[in-house]
Amino acid sequence: MQKAVFPIQSHADITKAINFMHTNYTSALESGKPLRVVIDRKEDKLSDAQRRLYWLWMTEYGKQRGLDKEEASAFFKYKYLSIIYNRDNVGEYPETFKVMRDLKKSGSSGYEPLRQFVSNRMSITEATTKQMAEFLTDIEVWCLKDGVKLTCPDDLKYLRDQ
Repeated sequence: MQKAVFPIQSHADITKAINFMHTNYTSALESGKPLRVVIDRKEDKLSDAQRRLYWLWMTEYGKQRGLDKEEASAFFKYKYLSIIYNRDNVGEYPETFKVMRDLKKSGSSGYEPLRQFVSNRMSITEATTKQMAEFLTDIEVWCLKDGVKLTCPDDLKYLRDQ
């Protein structure tokens, strides 16, 4: 049986979901694999436009500070995205950050290599559009304070108002 997702925006959508369950539950039970229904709120993942603006800014910041875009990205992910992911309980990041805090408190030499590894591997693709908007704002404010003026192409200016 194919996986089915039913965005619920009206009573008609509820009817579609119920009809699907009615149509498929008998065969699912007979096969020994009952249906599983998951209900959650839709979270929009970061947009292509947000991703494009992010990498433009990482390139600009990197050039002005003698870093490549990946190094600039790791810096900002450590400085701001880690805080957002920890606060919002994204993936396994909160557990990882707890281990990092414990290593740092203990004065372990393992802290810095782990910090660098996590900063490099942390992914913006796990951010929602709201989290990414907050992250981009944090980056823009940091850069202004650091004396780095970031450009924003006309077709991406709407992102700053999200």
